[in-house]
Amino acid sequence: MPDRVNGVDEATRSERVTDLVRLAKRTGPLFRVASSFASPANRAHPFRAVVRTVSYDVRTRWLGRPTVARLGERSLLVSYRGETNSPHAVYRNPPNWPEMGVWQRLLKPRDLFVDVGANIGAYTILAAECGADVIAVEPNARNADRIREHLRINNYRAEVVEKVLADAPGVFRMTSDLDSLNHLLLGETDEGEKVEATTLDEVVESRDVAGVKIDVEGAERLVLEGATKALNEQRIRVIQLEWSEHRAQHMLGESRGSVADLLRGYGYLLHRPDRRGRMYRIDGEAFCGRDVFAALEDLSGLMVPLPR
Repeated sequence: MPDRVNGVDEATRSERVTDLVRLAKRTGPLFRVASSFASPANRAHPFRAVVRTVSYDVRTRWLGRPTVARLGERSLLVSYRGETNSPHAVYRNPPNWPEMGVWQRLLKPRDLFVDVGANIGAYTILAAECGADVIAVEPNARNADRIREHLRINNYRAEVVEKVLADAPGVFRMTSDLDSLNHLLLGETDEGEKVEATTLDEVVESRDVAGVKIDVEGAERLVLEGATKALNEQRIRVIQLEWSEHRAQHMLGESRGSVADLLRGYGYLLHRPDRRGRMYRIDGEAFCGRDVFAALEDLSGLMVPLPR
């Protein structure tokens, strides 16, 4: 029997949503409303999501007042006008479903979680809510302050490292005015601002790590190459990686195959959650799409909890 949501079977609802999204793409506000209605994270209460989206547009985008959104079961995230990441927490909870749901299923109290490319700290806050010990790595000073703001209002603790992670310690240049799309500037250049670099091995030292999320705009391989000790000793259980072919080509001139080969060489199995939140294993080429989860054990069949 097909899945039914609010009395509508899944196939029919999907067709309606697709038509609505196509129609709304011509205008920003309508597209945001359609996307919120269509998001699996809002499956249980799609019309509430529409109300939140419209309210946010009026309050924050037009009037410039911050909006406080719920993240996870009991945490809060503040969204300010002009930010690109924080509005997603208003539109849907969690903002990155099903990826965030994987960590809600896997993380246990006192686990160590490292959020690499933390931006304003959505993953950091969600992991802290799960009871994990968190290290947030974010080189942009404004974003690092936003992480501390979110830790403060939620009464959570985490270590905030204002550096980039790379294959070796040093100094890099990085863009500073692209919000969530800030990235390293490799090669000889005077653009951007100087940032200090360290390695994942230095950050985690000799500790066992339950999870690492890496979202560094195409430079994920550099982060992994700075974790050879931890990877060799198999002290990192699960790694989530942004899987954008375009960004990897732009940053390092390579496909995602190099990262897949590197991880498999250390004994990791590659997985990806499908649109229903069920994890499946990738045995061949990992094509562009949802984030990839590399794990030392087979996560096939793991079900991400549905948002309530």
